[in-house]
Amino acid sequence: MTPVSRWLVSLRAYSFPASLMPVLLAAALAATGGLTVSWAMLPLYAVAALLFHAGTNVLNDYYDYRHGVDGPCDPDPTHAITRGIVTPRFMAISGHLYFAAGIALGSLIALERGSLFFAAGLAGALAAYFYTNARYSLKYRALGDVAVFLLMGPALTALGYWALTGSVDATAIVASLPLAFFVTAILHGNNMRDIETDAAARVDTVARRLGFRRSKVLYLGLVSGGYAATAAGVATGLFGWPVLAGVLSLPAAWPIVQQVRNAGSGAELMNLPARSAGFHLLFSLLYCGGFFVQSVVA
Repeated sequence: MTPVSRWLVSLRAYSFPASLMPVLLAAALAATGGLTVSWAMLPLYAVAALLFHAGTNVLNDYYDYRHGVDGPCDPDPTHAITRGIVTPRFMAISGHLYFAAGIALGSLIALERGSLFFAAGLAGALAAYFYTNARYSLKYRALGDVAVFLLMGPALTALGYWALTGSVDATAIVASLPLAFFVTAILHGNNMRDIETDAAARVDTVARRLGFRRSKVLYLGLVSGGYAATAAGVATGLFGWPVLAGVLSLPAAWPIVQQVRNAGSGAELMNLPARSAGFHLLFSLLYCGGFFVQSVVA
């Protein structure tokens, strides 16, 4: 494996669309908002979002290894330390560097958008940093699902809209809800698969608290919630009809829903996080595309 390949595995780069899609949504909403848009802010904000996501992924891997959550028998091929792809020291140093670089880029945006933007962005960065940490971890206290829902839905979208337009619109928060439901389904699917191993490591997730059967119900509820939020936005006139393009992803969602409904154990859901991530990407592209179309036909 080449050094670049090792680095990409350590980042879990396959998951980056989960943070890029809220940025794309913010851009689509800015294009339809009738405000002056500073498009030069878009690449800065997108890279900052990726850096915070990378730092969260890397430190999650590092602290899960330190706490004994991930071991040599762990079946997940994305865990770089237990696979011997990188060293724990590399992950600890690089994870903190990604956060530092993300804050530096956020500071550049804050020079234009003000100290309140910086404070809001820093609060989001701290929440991401403490997702998995040595002293206090949201993930280990059954708060990971809530953190991901808020950070990778409303927070990333609203801050992105703010960076682009200089203001925050409640519509941006509401529009982010479908993405928030679906990205939380990715995490919950991962935790549902890992209920037994998390219990052995004394990791307290929502899935572990609910148990396997009720966790399946929650997963199906998250998927249903994403579509319901989309339909509600159009039905109330908050979004235009082109946004219903997201519903075209239903044929891709249905086999995943069936897999979850029929699963009898976590072993049958080994590929669920990857499938959920692929579905999240498809829905997001269609959904955001609908907003861009709306900006043309409006």
